[in-house]
Amino acid sequence: MDANRIAFEIAPSVFGLLLVLYSAVHIRKLGADFFTVIRGWIFTLFIASIALLWAFEALRELFGAWGEQPHIAIYATFMVVMIWLSVCLVALNSRYRTYGSIDQFSDMMRRRPVNIITAWGFVGLVVIVYSWVVDPIGSQIKDEIGLLTALFAYLISSIVVDFILPLTHKDGFEQGKGARVFAGVMKGVGLAWIGIPASLFALFIVLGNFIEYDGPNPYSWVMVALFAGILGSITGTRFTALIVDPEVENAKKSGFRAYDIPRGSYIIEDDKSDSAMQLFSELISLPLRPDADIPEKENSASATLEYLIPRGIIVTREFPDNIRERFNIQVTPIIWLTETTGERRIAPTSLAVLTDTLIRFMESNPNSIILIEGIEYLVTFNEFKKVLKYMDSLNETTWISKARTIMALNPRAFDDKELAMIERDRKVIKGDEGVEELKRQSKVTSS
Repeated sequence: MDANRIAFEIAPSVFGLLLVLYSAVHIRKLGADFFTVIRGWIFTLFIASIALLWAFEALRELFGAWGEQPHIAIYATFMVVMIWLSVCLVALNSRYRTYGSIDQFSDMMRRRPVNIITAWGFVGLVVIVYSWVVDPIGSQIKDEIGLLTALFAYLISSIVVDFILPLTHKDGFEQGKGARVFAGVMKGVGLAWIGIPASLFALFIVLGNFIEYDGPNPYSWVMVALFAGILGSITGTRFTALIVDPEVENAKKSGFRAYDIPRGSYIIEDDKSDSAMQLFSELISLPLRPDADIPEKENSASATLEYLIPRGIIVTREFPDNIRERFNIQVTPIIWLTETTGERRIAPTSLAVLTDTLIRFMESNPNSIILIEGIEYLVTFNEFKKVLKYMDSLNETTWISKARTIMALNPRAFDDKELAMIERDRKVIKGDEGVEELKRQSKVTSS
């Protein structure tokens, strides 16, 4: 075993496998939430693919004479799979953005079996089969220009697709800034992702075998560096938005609401969040009075039910069980802002993930109600301007999806300039008295 193989094949492969082990530990900490999202499975396939390649690189002596020969088909297979997965990642954050959960994705595949993901996968499968049919060894790739051309064409066209897909999203121009930013981040990850097979193609297949460069080849170290960068991006943001299934809160046995606050964004300023929580609790558990006018567009039974008892979601710094007990909230999903990992928990530093989670919820559930408590807590972990930017993107989506966003905050936690920027484009409610006044102003008419 020569020094070049140890330094440029075995060492990076071992280091890469250690990174794979780290990513597996991190995924385990994320818990069940990671695998409720289709992107979680895409990332798992990505890890498995690169782990298999590095394991083969480190242990190929165990395969005898066959393993000692540079079979281009092995690397071509890995390259195509990685390229296809990068297209899947970008597609799931643009054109198929609303099919984030496993159930939603499965339903989409049943209804539309021919789509960009399956079509691109089929083309990739053809390239893989072709590579194994010809199976050139090392410099024999010179005699298989067709395979070299097919691999290059698949790589370049996939990069183009990764750029174009976000532009073809039917709601691309209607999304809030937060959705576009998160999609941009994921597109960046997808392009870094595709850099791994690109470096393998350029350095190993072309430079090392087609050109027959016999010096040290850093392709494996380049892949390790790109994988480490992707892993840092993903673990730094917990990678994916939570897919939160909406629940209709159990209606209270007695009483009806005589008010229905207009769609839009609200700031409820108070030392505590109790007034905002109480308003939210009434909106999701007290149905509108039976004689209330229902908009003509709510012409189906399900739409009428959603209008009478809207679905909601809570984001809070407080422990969720305490919220449920104090305000009699039973099934409405609650996201806990915390640095500890677990189900329905988001780190306060993961603003993009939090925003994308809420945006997806509003897009999937028109007429929904969002309650955010803990703005001050978010500001302690992020720059104020960054928090404000994501608040503004939620504001945009609130109007587009005809939802209602209620933000509870303590005005004394901000200076006058910051508070003025937060209050801009939002209806400001001052404490309990303001909430009661809002109810009076929002009385529904009877039919």
